[in-house]
Amino acid sequence: MEVSSFGHTPEGAQARVFELRSEHARVRVSDFGATLVGADVPDRDGALADVVLGFASVEGYAGVNGACYGGVIGPVANRTDRAEVPIDGTVYHLPGNDGPRGENNLHSDLKRGLHKRLWQVDDAEGDGRLRLSCALEDGELGLPGNRTFTATYTLSEPEEGVVELRMDFGCTTDAATYVNMTSHAYVNLAGHDAGEALGEIVSVDADAFLPVREDSVSEGAVLDVADTPFDFREPKALGADIDADDEQLRRARGYDHCFCVRGYEEGAAPRHAMRTVEQTSGRVLDVLITMPGAHLYTGNWLEDDAPLTKDGASYRPRHGVAFEPEFYPDAPHHADWPQPVCEPGRPYAQTIVYHFSTL
Repeated sequence: MEVSSFGHTPEGAQARVFELRSEHARVRVSDFGATLVGADVPDRDGALADVVLGFASVEGYAGVNGACYGGVIGPVANRTDRAEVPIDGTVYHLPGNDGPRGENNLHSDLKRGLHKRLWQVDDAEGDGRLRLSCALEDGELGLPGNRTFTATYTLSEPEEGVVELRMDFGCTTDAATYVNMTSHAYVNLAGHDAGEALGEIVSVDADAFLPVREDSVSEGAVLDVADTPFDFREPKALGADIDADDEQLRRARGYDHCFCVRGYEEGAAPRHAMRTVEQTSGRVLDVLITMPGAHLYTGNWLEDDAPLTKDGASYRPRHGVAFEPEFYPDAPHHADWPQPVCEPGRPYAQTIVYHFSTL
């Protein structure tokens, strides 16, 4: 496995990039934030292109990085109402960092969350597997338990014409706590610097989605996608309905909503959740997950430029798609939703699989 310098964090620590390789693909992961910083996959003619948006060095990721490019988000992904997490009758408080008055929480901590920390490399043997870990002390980031988080990336080619990137996320704890990790990678199958991704043909295995309030926190309802712009049960262009006259789309400036992926069973193998097809290159991405849902975000607020971005790229709204598998946002306040509680003897373990192929 090739290892290279990725620059220094603001604290002066050395960050690195690890390149995983298979016969026909390359994937790059940094130990800063356990971040997916690049994925070179072939088109229908075998030509490689990096399809993951991101920065050229750790400077971009350690800076503001409001888009959270490529990072492992946690302990709690997405938005939490009033920044409160009730566990066993006790209410714990995350930092207030989102909403019109800063009273809600987004992604645990935008300055000190898992995506802003230097992870330990536990296993970098061979070309195709990297395991990293990050420890938080009891009470750190507002939640109980001495916790150890893990992220394992595995690159393989299980059959001809298929490149598979598997991401396994885990957490162990010595006290009951709350864990909802995800990968915040943005993908554009035409290439990370190819511009708008709205022409990609998308299907999502979901009959329902979660509407959001004006402050983007889940309303608490579960709505049928039928006869709405959120119906991706049959393939359609990502941008086909994104500008429809719809209150939910207006609130989010596009798609920024969690879909309830069919077939969730606790402890089951990864199931199919989404397919994206980029017709010009012929690249296809199938996403398989173990979580109950996945958040579809069309990069509605992207605004990043060189020299921080890779290859001098300019990223603008809707230039990449983040499909973030997760437990439903704000689940602690909705007891009838699946709850990702992590306890001693009951570790958190979830998987995301990117299955790249071509037409």
